[in-house]
Amino acid sequence: MVGKNVSRRVFLSAAGASVLTAALARPAASTSLVEDADVVVIGSGYAGSVAALRLSQAGVSTLVLERGRRWEVTSAGDTFCTGARPDGRAAWLSTSSPVLTGNVPRYTGVLQAVAGAGIVCLAGAGVGGGSLVNNGVMMQPEEADFFRSFGERVAYPEMASTWYPRARALIGASPIPDDVLASTAYANARQAQSELAGAGIETIRPDIAVDWSVVRQEIAGKAVPSLIDGQSIFGVNSGAKLSVDRTILARAEASGRVHVRELSSVEALHKTATGFQITVRQIDTAGATVREYKVGARRVILAAGSLNTTRLLLRGRAEGTIPHLPSTLGTTWGTGGDGIVLFGGLPRPQPAVGGPAHIVGRYRSTSGLPVSLLNFPLGVPIIDAFARESMAVGHVPPVGHLVRNWSGGVVPVWNPLDPGVRAGRHAMGELVGKIDAALPDRSALLSSQLLTSHPLGGVVLSDLTDQAGQVRGVDGLFVMDSSLIPGASGGVPPALTVVALADRCVSTALEHGHFGPVSAPLSVATEGTQS
Repeated sequence: MVGKNVSRRVFLSAAGASVLTAALARPAASTSLVEDADVVVIGSGYAGSVAALRLSQAGVSTLVLERGRRWEVTSAGDTFCTGARPDGRAAWLSTSSPVLTGNVPRYTGVLQAVAGAGIVCLAGAGVGGGSLVNNGVMMQPEEADFFRSFGERVAYPEMASTWYPRARALIGASPIPDDVLASTAYANARQAQSELAGAGIETIRPDIAVDWSVVRQEIAGKAVPSLIDGQSIFGVNSGAKLSVDRTILARAEASGRVHVRELSSVEALHKTATGFQITVRQIDTAGATVREYKVGARRVILAAGSLNTTRLLLRGRAEGTIPHLPSTLGTTWGTGGDGIVLFGGLPRPQPAVGGPAHIVGRYRSTSGLPVSLLNFPLGVPIIDAFARESMAVGHVPPVGHLVRNWSGGVVPVWNPLDPGVRAGRHAMGELVGKIDAALPDRSALLSSQLLTSHPLGGVVLSDLTDQAGQVRGVDGLFVMDSSLIPGASGGVPPALTVVALADRCVSTALEHGHFGPVSAPLSVATEGTQS
């Protein structure tokens, strides 16, 4: 059945069959309304899962639409492909990826790459969204850095006292334990810790969304080697990663009030007199249309990530199906401050490649800008063989924007030469320079700021929405994901902030009665677009 776990062998045969099906099948012509829903959540990553859980706890029935497939981790240990043996499961409906060498079959894999002007953005795809493919680093920014990103849009003391603690509790993350850090599999982590300390860089063990008991099983040979082999960006076969499909969303589904529909690509939204009409394209694992249908919803929560949430709203504005969307839609956007740092001059082969992340170096530049240096392997042997990878996360101003292209897709536009962007890169360069100076036998290289896995902004909180995430002028339409964050998240990875903001928005909306009972019957099947 589509969406169930597949091994590599089954995947390869299924991929061939899907291509043949796509060539022969004709998309369903009918787009008739097939069902009504009170609340529809679009996207099943961090934000969508939190929204679904809180709605279920409030007794609200919710339909979650997810473009990707469900990835069920089993004892076979082969749900995901690996960097050593990549296949179509690594890429979202593409034969290539910026983190792969060579081509792969077209498949509904876990990682989408969106090429833009001056930047390439990565986004997770599948039930669980970005939590399937990120490194699970859960860090809370310092107050000054939070304010640098958010300004007065949301008060830091409120976030620090309520929403960040709730987010940590939801995710269940914890730092790498002493015994795991001391193991042979994590010699790379100890090496990074020692080298950063030797360069005068503060190091911390951040909370990581990992079940370390499973990592211990990997180390003991009782679970398939996954995190200890540096796997993460294409998924974790041992089940050690606490992705939301196995945690927050699983709790929501267990309530019986939340239904998740995989391989359901939302193509368009129409505002109607009593709610919304959602055009959905059900696809197979080659991306071919199985059928197209419509869902009527009283309320819609957009949680498809910065790129895809903004894409749907840009289409609604361009086609006039969602009224009152401003010209500033898609602006106040940024890359999250991502940069890739490579460390050379290491023993070959490296002593270990344990991941997904473990040690973080904290640095503040002479200009006062924050930089977090996350040490993590990519799990791609051709890279791991000669370098130790790190991701630097700093501050950049939200000077980018998202535009709609001729095919209806979204294009990120970024200017790496903007003075504020260059200041962020200079702060990273200072950090790299300190490490180079302290470790003459190492070579540290800030290789690129032209690739990001943390696109942020486009529908910024308080600018285009109210404090519940409701889009201004469009009652019943909410945004609760990374689109709310103005370009950067205080010099740390944004995952914890995304969860905290989603929880704050949905809780505020529930408190204000936005998801309470309604008296008017839903009749979108015969309604036109409300203007």
